[in-house]
Amino acid sequence: MSMQHITHPTAELAPSTRNLNYLPSMTLDEYTRAIEAAHPFLWSALDFRRAGTDTALGVLAGTVTEFDSDGTGRGDSYRRAQRNTMVRWTGIREILRLLSPPAPSRAVTVLDVLGGDGTIARAVAGAADPGLRNLRIVTGDLSGTMVERALEQGVQAVRQAADFLFLRDGSVDAALLAYGTHHIAPQDRPAAVTEAVRVVRGGGRVLVHDFDGTSPMARFFTEVVHPFSTTGHDYQHFSRELLTDLFDDTGTPVRIVDLYDPLTVVADSEEQARQGMCDYIREMYGIHKFFGAHENTADAWNSLEKYFDHSDYLESVNHRGTFPSAPMIRRTGNGFVAEVPRVALLAVGSRPSPRSPAKRAPGRSHG
Repeated sequence: MSMQHITHPTAELAPSTRNLNYLPSMTLDEYTRAIEAAHPFLWSALDFRRAGTDTALGVLAGTVTEFDSDGTGRGDSYRRAQRNTMVRWTGIREILRLLSPPAPSRAVTVLDVLGGDGTIARAVAGAADPGLRNLRIVTGDLSGTMVERALEQGVQAVRQAADFLFLRDGSVDAALLAYGTHHIAPQDRPAAVTEAVRVVRGGGRVLVHDFDGTSPMARFFTEVVHPFSTTGHDYQHFSRELLTDLFDDTGTPVRIVDLYDPLTVVADSEEQARQGMCDYIREMYGIHKFFGAHENTADAWNSLEKYFDHSDYLESVNHRGTFPSAPMIRRTGNGFVAEVPRVALLAVGSRPSPRSPAKRAPGRSHG
């Protein structure tokens, strides 16, 4: 698409809207100028001219999230944890493979709707996975601080709410809502899925990731993160039925997938691996008080073994995995790996091409 034929994304906005504080250190006008120079593709995909944009931008300007800083919740703590982008790489890699065709010959653009400070984009850049080498990740997030940090690290990023995206129709190849989807308010979830489908090209995929409300991960959020984090964690998780209904309402064929999505920490010794995992979970979820209540690393690790045991859950969903069902330390050629199992619930929808009638995908797969 030639840049000279693209209308400026803020061309029809009033000067007062263009001068709104869009990021902590940038107005919307300053942001679009910076993106035009640094990230031409994202600039070409931006669209601040849709009906309702003024209202959405006004809401953003007044929004403070728990991920802005530790002063508002756990933002600084979360970003410290995400410096190591490889901890969640096993699941991230499989999610991206589900979203994109194998070994694409051209760039495939994925919108990471809940991308924070660009964890997935940075993981892809650092992993040098041949099968994902042509992926282009655009990071979105509700938190202005998160988006600003992503931009500082060279990630192309846009601040937007999941239920009102500032991208053109059909401007990306795939869209991902993952690692925090339950933070989207229940009443906003239909709009979030509808928006993700809208910005994806015909034939592209939309993937929604969460942890089933009956899973060990949901229990961990309820019994540990909610009482021990600064802001609590009173969010409603998804179910298979809800995910199916959300996609059915958009006329998008969908299949439900159970995905092994562990946390892994590599270290030189068994003790360092165990400690590294405890440190990561403490920072990621902002549950310093929970870990402070444990006398030593072994005690904290025993608690992880309790909360992340998936034996009963795997049996309840009839999942036959070849992965560990409880936290473990294993030796590798270069040291030790602490592995904490998690099984995520995915909905993978395929937006019908213009000439393809919408049909619901039969059956359920387990990945």
